[in-house]
Amino acid sequence: MPKTFSKQGTWDHDLRRQIKREHGTGWTLYPQSSGTKLTRRYEDGKKSSVMLEIEWAPSSATAIANAVGVLAARMNEHDISLREAHRRSQQVAGVVTGKGVVAGAIDWSAAADAFLETRSDRRGTTMADTSKRVRNAVSLFEASPRPTDGSSLMRAYARNFFDGCAPGGSGRKRHLGDVAAFLNYAIDKCGAPARWKPLEGEDRDVLIGTSDEADDNLTPPIKPEQLAALLDALIADEKHELWMAVALVGCFGLRPAELAALDVEDGELMVRSNVKCNKSSMKKQKLPRLVIALELDGRDDGARALAQYQLGQLKLPRAVRTAIDSGEFKKVGDAFRQLLDRYPYWQSLVATTPDLTPYSLRHGWAWRAHKGYATPLSVRDAAALLGHTPNTHHRHYGRWTDQQGLRDAVKKITRTAPLSDQSGRQKAPPRAEIV
Repeated sequence: MPKTFSKQGTWDHDLRRQIKREHGTGWTLYPQSSGTKLTRRYEDGKKSSVMLEIEWAPSSATAIANAVGVLAARMNEHDISLREAHRRSQQVAGVVTGKGVVAGAIDWSAAADAFLETRSDRRGTTMADTSKRVRNAVSLFEASPRPTDGSSLMRAYARNFFDGCAPGGSGRKRHLGDVAAFLNYAIDKCGAPARWKPLEGEDRDVLIGTSDEADDNLTPPIKPEQLAALLDALIADEKHELWMAVALVGCFGLRPAELAALDVEDGELMVRSNVKCNKSSMKKQKLPRLVIALELDGRDDGARALAQYQLGQLKLPRAVRTAIDSGEFKKVGDAFRQLLDRYPYWQSLVATTPDLTPYSLRHGWAWRAHKGYATPLSVRDAAALLGHTPNTHHRHYGRWTDQQGLRDAVKKITRTAPLSDQSGRQKAPPRAEIV
């Protein structure tokens, strides 16, 4: 690198003095080709250089100073080299004009494209939702007032896009989760300043809000008598393939999409994959999960469905098989739902229990595990058979109750009617002797 000298009082002499004053020693600037070469000498004597696409001219002094300031700030914030700071800046930097009016500006659309590319292996609907949320966030930079940091961006997002999301619901959590992931990516991978850190913890919880009606929105379980009637109706209507699918999901507590991941080993039903992941997970093997039928009183639908599935005497419905062949678990669940939604007897069940969904079949297994038998299954064992953690089990299934359920629970522990005297007033039970 040639040594450069500038006379005192010239524009480049003043520029170099300004950079030294603001950022310390070790910075060198000189013209090269049609731009400006910036070099940083580190404490150990090593050097790193980058090209700034800014003309070396008096009219560009402010633009050059601004560009150096942006790079220096990013190096300090992220503890990265000059070259890495420059690389990240190029990914998201706006066009730098000769006057430097947008030096260091972030091209949020470019950052969004890069972020979404990292999520391209998500299943179709998940990717579409994520893309919409990220694009909504980027659109806020065209609004007034314009967000100036991660906090103001997330608050603006909540004001503009939460009309259709109930407070405390999973919708708001997913929205803000995607926006937060995008902002963290812009900081970690694209060199955005640290002020764009997203809200976390209690600050984010304030935007999510709470709902006193959260318990009312739980998907209800299908009750044993409803499941028995549904299975009988399917046999009567000669919908044998759908009967087998419903029996497997309802009696074994499957997620509907897990119809695509079943194996039979030594007469036992196993789920061999994780349907909660993205579409590539269908190709990834994991430790199989044992699932066991909780049969309805006096019936053996689960055992019969398993036997016919194992022997190939019945196939799953054609729509479900086609969805399995697609390689996407989401399509399997959708196909199962569509078949049920079109079935008149299922429609009659939904008419009497409006919030009933195909997932209610799985929830019905959990209900029977804890309320359907004289000896309930432990939470730990039920969670393992359903394929989730005890905490998840408590969160989703620990709040189910209705008036009849309360009566049955009290009756189960008391076994007999309350004692009463001849006047009909309830008598206290005799005190046990202290021995």
